[in-house]
Amino acid sequence: MAANPTTPLLPTTASSQKALSSTWNDFCDFALRDNVLEVAVGLILAAAFGTVVSSFVSDILLPPISLLPFLSRNLDERFATLRHGQNVTLGYNTVQQALEDGAIVMAYG
Repeated sequence: MAANPTTPLLPTTASSQKALSSTWNDFCDFALRDNVLEVAVGLILAAAFGTVVSSFVSDILLPPISLLPFLSRNLDERFATLRHGQNVTLGYNTVQQALEDGAIVMAYG
């Protein structure tokens, strides 16, 4: 059964059309205020800046830091060794390896 294109889906009255028009105009006035647009632009810039900072830290900053010999942490696996186990010589490559040796680790991320 095809609907007639001139027949509205919901019957409306003049008062409901006026209320809908008033609501739409009020929403447009709110959305086009300067403060709302500034907040929207700020959120977009913050999301882009967050992505750039995350990429910078994970791709540029952390690889050289993970090579420092005095740090006993594995930044790829995201854990730090709080207390070594019985058989450790240089460190652990994975959290599972540390736990099997009896080490106490702080895993994050």
